Amino acid sequence: MTTPTASGERQQPGLDEQRAPAGASSWLVEARQFVAAVSRIAAKDSGARAALRSGVGKGLDDVPRMHRIVAPLLPGGVLRDPDGQRAFYTVAALIAAYHRHGALGPGEPSGQGEGDAARLAAAAGAEPDSGAGVPTQRAVRRAEAEHKRRERFGDSLGLAYAAAVGRGGWRGIRESAAETRLNLLCKQSTSGLHRHLPSAVRQLCDRNAVLDWARLLVDLRTWPQQRRRVARWWLQDYYRARAAADLAAALNADDSAAPTTGPAA
Repeated sequence: MTTPTASGERQQPGLDEQRAPAGASSWLVEARQFVAAVSRIAAKDSGARAALRSGVGKGLDDVPRMHRIVAPLLPGGVLRDPDGQRAFYTVAALIAAYHRHGALGPGEPSGQGEGDAARLAAAAGAEPDSGAGVPTQRAVRRAEAEHKRRERFGDSLGLAYAAAVGRGGWRGIRESAAETRLNLLCKQSTSGLHRHLPSAVRQLCDRNAVLDWARLLVDLRTWPQQRRRVARWWLQDYYRARAAADLAAALNADDSAAPTTGPAA
């Protein structure tokens, strides 16, 4: 594994396009492999799933049942990094407790997690069409660019909350509740984030939100050194996606309200 620079920029998702590596960071690749392995184990072995679930909300020294499963899956780069190890253990426990089978997130081999978050991410990065007759190639290019972005960086927790709000009604989360929860998470220390994360993940999974577990793992691993940067990514992703969804809804309403003109007599 490549050692991150002092700023951590070469290792983390969410960088400016011109400064980022050509593909997903090594941390994200490791995270996707770990998530896939844990998900397979939890799906096939109820005993292992229970052992992993026993670690929800607990620290490294309080999860003896998890070590048999998680320790062999840890990348070498975190063996001397307790904060890094805790990120892996936390995500493993959350997957076992709340994961919906087949929904792993972008870049994963099982279903890719394509859903509300993907559509919101695409909308957030798109410019409004200038009117009728816009070439279809523009939509194709947007879709291709969004696929590459998701493969390279994944979807942040902010996008998951934006998608949950966008579902509306009893199926989703109220906007005020999502903002309150997300802002609370963004203010936490490392230990505070690990303590508050289970209830946040449960809130999302109860609404059938698709979480990008690998991106969450990378962000947790990054949090001790770059908490403010990760928090900015989450909040920016949330508000950009919500603004794009509001704009799309307004445009759809205008289109529906526009009178239709019949053929000239």
